[in-house]
Amino acid sequence: MTTLASPVQDVADFWEWYALALKSGWTDGLLVAPPTEERVTGIIDYLGRDGREALGAVGPRDGLATIEQVAINCAMAGCEPAHVPVVLAALEAMLEPEFNLHGVQATTNPCAPLVIVSGPIVAELGFNAREGAFGGGSRANACVGRAVRLILWNIGGGIPGETDMSSQGQPAKYLFCAAENAEQSPWQPLHVERGLRPEQSAVTVFACQSPAPLFVPGAAERILRIIASTLPTTGINMFHAAGQLLLSFGAKPAQELARAGYSKADVKQWVWENARYEVGWLRRSGVLVEGEAHMYYWGHGEEQMQDLARLPDEARLPMVRGPEMLHVAVIGGASQWWMGLSPGWGNYGGYAVTKPIRGPRAG
Repeated sequence: MTTLASPVQDVADFWEWYALALKSGWTDGLLVAPPTEERVTGIIDYLGRDGREALGAVGPRDGLATIEQVAINCAMAGCEPAHVPVVLAALEAMLEPEFNLHGVQATTNPCAPLVIVSGPIVAELGFNAREGAFGGGSRANACVGRAVRLILWNIGGGIPGETDMSSQGQPAKYLFCAAENAEQSPWQPLHVERGLRPEQSAVTVFACQSPAPLFVPGAAERILRIIASTLPTTGINMFHAAGQLLLSFGAKPAQELARAGYSKADVKQWVWENARYEVGWLRRSGVLVEGEAHMYYWGHGEEQMQDLARLPDEARLPMVRGPEMLHVAVIGGASQWWMGLSPGWGNYGGYAVTKPIRGPRAG
């Protein structure tokens, strides 16, 4: 007799299971592990929680996430029980109102929830925070990111062309999980910056695009100038809808900035003051054409909404409302001068939310 509320079905082998998963719409096409009763109950027992416990409704379908349903999707993603508290913290973050998960799942923008893991659990579970951090590189990165995606798919119903209307999508929709490189970072960890204790482990979830790589070699001032000249592109939502963005520094440029005396707060302030849209350039480039649609800077209800056609050429406009809307994390190794730019969804939601990881392996 099963102790689970979910129905059980016998299959002959892995490939029959995979065919069933595809037919039933339980996967987006990638292979998934069979969530056997033994593996699912093992996860629930490890958590020490009632499988019927409700965690919240996952949009846009508003499917009810229970401990059992989360455990099933974690098993399908290949999670060990110790990985599951990380997934639960990420789900808790995504269910906060400022994240607007329903909108993140349904928007035409290609944003996807990025899970950034920080704290002692990074080393404990072997998350990859160095070279190739955004490309996986460890079971922990892969299975936590994949579990989050399967929860959004199976419980939330984020299905392309049905509820997920992202015009093109992005590879990060399959999985999007990285870890902070605290060992090589010269700065305060993300979870400490956001109010938690250093000895705690946490996730920060932010809906954004995959990091666009920026090559930033040289002294600190040159690094900052490259950032300032690269960021204010008009093709990202910051131009029309402000919001938030993530600067993910490899360890090498972060260390160079710190040697020159720049803290995280200094970097945010400098970038906010200098990475700006120049109205004259917008006119000369043909982006700003009077009378055409989408001429409003920070539109859609922002208090600072301005009609760019009325501004002088010398006006310089910030990408977001303030330096607090910029997120800085050290993700990746020290092998070269690389960093990443991950634009958010804009002021519609997907804002960064940090939650502590609770459970047997929370640290």
